[in-house]
Amino acid sequence: MKTVRVYKDNLREHILRTMFFTDTALFIGAGLILAVGTVYVYKYILHIDQIGLIISTAFLLELFFALIATVKIDHQPLYKIIPRAVTYTVTKKSHTLKELKKTTGDFKVVGDYLIHKKKLIAIYEIRPFDIALLNDEERERYYQHIKTMLHTLPITVQLIVRKQKAKVEDYHDHFFSLYQSGNEKTNTLIGQYIKELSNTIEANEFQLMKYYAVFSRSLTSDHDDHFVESAQKLEDVVRRFSSALALEKIQTMQLTHEQLIAYCKGQFRTV
Repeated sequence: MKTVRVYKDNLREHILRTMFFTDTALFIGAGLILAVGTVYVYKYILHIDQIGLIISTAFLLELFFALIATVKIDHQPLYKIIPRAVTYTVTKKSHTLKELKKTTGDFKVVGDYLIHKKKLIAIYEIRPFDIALLNDEERERYYQHIKTMLHTLPITVQLIVRKQKAKVEDYHDHFFSLYQSGNEKTNTLIGQYIKELSNTIEANEFQLMKYYAVFSRSLTSDHDDHFVESAQKLEDVVRRFSSALALEKIQTMQLTHEQLIAYCKGQFRTV
């Protein structure tokens, strides 16, 4: 069986952070700054020249820094847990109905877009395919296209993965592809297969993974010209995103007005 290599990248981080300012580089750099800072404080601020005291203090500070930077709790670094714990402690835990409406209902659906806090948002469904059966050359080309697409996007994109109950319409493309490759002799068998599969899907709770890409652009006002301008900018960005994915036969389709409403209702039910 061929192994499948998965390319991972944090889209919330700048490419320079991903490539050069890695966790290891930041760890070593912070350690050097801490050591130099300790020497500077003793020599030029406190005017203490005792080498033993300076070295022992620097050692203890480096040890404390290493513990914070390397110790993990439930596979989470301690330096990330501490700020979250402090934030959770000082934030409000209970909210009234009016406060919840301000945070979950401050958007509107206009056409095929969402408007939220002076931002125009478009949501696209991504329909990937299984790459496990690709040969080494085709798989390498696939990874190169995906990496190029991720590193050349002019704006940030949010990728969402959701597990949903499968519906018959989710398999319409599959059914259509069967008729495309079939003929008059096999159409009857295909029709029987579609009928049985549709009944099975409706009678059972099958789970289906769906992938979405969320793009946004600033919207200065509710004026029609500004709306059209922001929508055009979104389309330009999505075109670059979709073109890179299309090289590997991955399709992107924008959610329509009715689909957006259904998507938002589904999100609220999971809150």
